[in-house]
Amino acid sequence: MYKVLIIDDEKDICFLISEILKDENYLTYSALNSNEAISYFNKYNPDLVILDVWLSNSKLDGIELLKEFKKIKNNIPVIIISGHGTVDLAVSAIKNGAYDFLEKPFNSDKLIILSKRAIESSNLLNENKDLKELVSPIDNLVGNSSFTLQTRKKIIDFSKSKSRLLIEGSFGVGKKLIANQIHQNSKYKNKIPLFIDFATLQENNFEVLFSEDIKNLNENLFIRSNQNTLILSNVDQIPLKFQKQFLFFLENPNFFQSSNIFLDHKIITISEHNLREEITSGNFLSRLYERLKLDYLFCPSLSERIPDILPILNYYVSKFNNRNINLTFSKSAITNLEMFEWPGNIAQLVNYVEKTLILNQSATENLILNVDNLALEMGDYNKEQIVPNNYDLSLKEARIEFEKEYLLSQIKRFSGNISKVSEFTGMERTALYRKLKSLNISVN
Repeated sequence: MYKVLIIDDEKDICFLISEILKDENYLTYSALNSNEAISYFNKYNPDLVILDVWLSNSKLDGIELLKEFKKIKNNIPVIIISGHGTVDLAVSAIKNGAYDFLEKPFNSDKLIILSKRAIESSNLLNENKDLKELVSPIDNLVGNSSFTLQTRKKIIDFSKSKSRLLIEGSFGVGKKLIANQIHQNSKYKNKIPLFIDFATLQENNFEVLFSEDIKNLNENLFIRSNQNTLILSNVDQIPLKFQKQFLFFLENPNFFQSSNIFLDHKIITISEHNLREEITSGNFLSRLYERLKLDYLFCPSLSERIPDILPILNYYVSKFNNRNINLTFSKSAITNLEMFEWPGNIAQLVNYVEKTLILNQSATENLILNVDNLALEMGDYNKEQIVPNNYDLSLKEARIEFEKEYLLSQIKRFSGNISKVSEFTGMERTALYRKLKSLNISVN
């Protein structure tokens, strides 16, 4: 429901424009002079202003008012109207930020079309701003783990469902990615989803997002997300008093219908914390939790999704590799990467790929990372955490490798004294010699 402020010193003109726009489901407010105009502008926070350039008995004329409105809200679309239109007046209006110029008497269809385009243009500018703020850890849901394979199927079901969805999981596991994928498969896919991170907001931001005041109606998160997907990150960070307001809106859809607003949106909430534990601690409302968790998805950590690691690694090597370096990982390096715990999950893995490519900018076309330089490239864990080389061998190969290293260490320990090696290992000398021979170990 868009709000339009109509400013003209003739009541009949205000009434005529108001009736035309009301038939198109706009909320309209009329002002007869500049003082009323500024007062109503601050009070109602309109989405569009239709402004007569000539205002009799008014402190400011239309062009001066236009400049004032632009100071208050730079992206507000303003349509200038005049009964004495000239090219110079039109040019002056456009230079000062007006969306367009309309000469009286005007055709009602033209007014409707122009109003619609002005609001759409303003929304597009706002959406482009939102797009810059929308950060997603990865572009596609990549991997071969059972979780990833099952979630790809669930995304389709979630995108078709009107039920609210709660996604839980630790930092960097891909919660926001999954929410974005659901949006891309929904009927709202042609719009930029409304993303709000509650962990970054101040109290006055919460006041606006959950406002019932007509001035901030279009800033209310329910109204802003109408006909779209609403993605709410760090929902556990909502203060309790605003949780109650959130719950009120969820349980009372008639509140918006009284303003002739019928909501149709998909709500996805995200939390790094277990909300059940937050409820037990008294930090989250149990009723709100139940309302948000009509559908539920838990995202396990990357260390529990080992089959995802190599596909994600390769995906980002391809994405970030602007020098076309043929970067490959040795078998031992892959084993280490798959067995590393990745406390930062996918976000940490993505960061690792970027660091690796940056540190190897001077590399030749073919670059192989092996276990010896892997720790240096990762830069965030100790040498002790490197998995031994024999972990990427078969059991038989690993056993042979271990026996060889073990016997060589014992021979060195006892300075080549086979009798002492035999006594310590519990092997008869004859059996020991046969074992050494089979392992190509020379006693000398």
